[in-house]
Amino acid sequence: MMQLTEWIRRHQIAAFFIITFAITWGLGFSYDAVVNQGNLVLVPLAFLATCGPALAGIIVTAVSNTQPRQEARKAFWLAFFVAWVVLTLVFLVDNIFINRAPFSPGMVFFILVSVVEVAFVISMAYSRIPAVKRYLSSLIRLRGVSGWGLLALLLNPALALLSIPVSNLLGRQTIAAHQFPATGLVLIGLVVVKFLYQLFFFNATGKEIGWRGFALPRLQSVTNPLLACLVIYLFWPLWHLFPWIAEGRSVFSPAYWVQTYLELFPGTVIISWLYNRSKGSILVAGITHAAANTAFAFFPNLDWPVFVWISAVVALVMILVDRMWEKAGG
Repeated sequence: MMQLTEWIRRHQIAAFFIITFAITWGLGFSYDAVVNQGNLVLVPLAFLATCGPALAGIIVTAVSNTQPRQEARKAFWLAFFVAWVVLTLVFLVDNIFINRAPFSPGMVFFILVSVVEVAFVISMAYSRIPAVKRYLSSLIRLRGVSGWGLLALLLNPALALLSIPVSNLLGRQTIAAHQFPATGLVLIGLVVVKFLYQLFFFNATGKEIGWRGFALPRLQSVTNPLLACLVIYLFWPLWHLFPWIAEGRSVFSPAYWVQTYLELFPGTVIISWLYNRSKGSILVAGITHAAANTAFAFFPNLDWPVFVWISAVVALVMILVDRMWEKAGG
């Protein structure tokens, strides 16, 4: 055990990727069981699998910690309780108003059990382990990142909106192809609910805590930001293998992976750029990811190639402006 602990401390990046895939792929069967077989009992396992990157980051950080544990436990348990309640409410509201699921006491109990893993991840920002607390501090820190948070919130939805008239001008798709499910305050409410759901399940709490919060800064400590992006970009789509199998995607086709890698590169750069610009804010990275997925949910007929090309132009500008091929401080 001591040898394993020492190996993890010395090879934190490699350990992160190994543990991430061990958790997510090890529990990958739960996605198909839930999505296609209706086995809702396994939803907590699917949630645990989706939190793989965050849990891997927490585990490696905890193992690598060299400081004595703090004694205060009340903050952790208070944070866990508050997160548990908020997550339950967000999940419940999303199911009722977005997914149109009928309300029942059984649903509430089911959700209370399912969100435990996510509540645990959030509450670790108040961990008794100093290294873990520092690592996750940017997940809950609002000071100094409000401007970048606003940009993260608006950028991808703005690019999605821009792609609609561009697609129309190119004669590919008419503006009339896009219809909102509601208008006015109802639409705003639906967007807020979907955004919060995406933020908590699992763009910030399960994914960005690991990909950007843990892996990116460590990779950037030994190489330049662009190459660090590319390393994460190599693993990021592969990590989605089992969820995509459950969704019925053509994951056994080489053409599918070529297309997927081409489409995801701009998003990798944009999220990483905003993370770096916000001085390492996991929250900003999570907002960027969640805002993008929220926009896609409300524009299901989005002309994807046009959106990807527009995003690629933005990503290229980010690379050039920040000279991302140069190592920070070099």
